[in-house]
Amino acid sequence: MPPSDQQAVFEAAGRLGSMEVLTTQTSAVVSMLRALYAAHPEPAKVRFHFDRLIGQLLTSPYLSHDPDHALILQDTAATLVRPPLEPDPVR
Repeated sequence: MPPSDQQAVFEAAGRLGSMEVLTTQTSAVVSMLRALYAAHPEPAKVRFHFDRLIGQLLTSPYLSHDPDHALILQDTAATLVRPPLEPDPVR
């Protein structure tokens, strides 16, 4: 992947707006995390520690009283450890 033209990135961010930029950046981070998890030699160990960290977040004062945040966190966590989809064969 070639390095980014920072001026072009700045202009694109201005056209998209901050929420769209954050969503796109989050998609890239999620993709990298999923790739690292899939390639890790001990995915069960990663999953064990990940589940513990998510559990700690869910019981933290920040999330324990907010079911909407908890639901989003749980859904995001499930997405991160879901196996990648296989591409459809070209017909």
